[in-house]
Amino acid sequence: MKVAVTRSGGFAGLVRRAEVDSADHPAVAGLIDDVRLDEVPEPKPEPDRFVYDIQIGDHSAQVSEADLRGPLRELVDHVMTHGRRPPSPAP
Repeated sequence: MKVAVTRSGGFAGLVRRAEVDSADHPAVAGLIDDVRLDEVPEPKPEPDRFVYDIQIGDHSAQVSEADLRGPLRELVDHVMTHGRRPPSPAP
């Protein structure tokens, strides 16, 4: 299953994206079972904080930096650290 994370916002407003396939990352497969995207609260606007767009297969959620904890934090950290970064679009 494909897991994609896009981090945006922060002081500089930079966007960073990474994705993994759980077939290639066994640790991700275990974390996916513990994540409940439908239970994540809607992000509140917070200046200079990151917002994460998380997609797990056909499910997605937007999560504020303040609400990123537990298995969801572990999943995001793994994807951002070990994931493939798609090429940036041409200007």
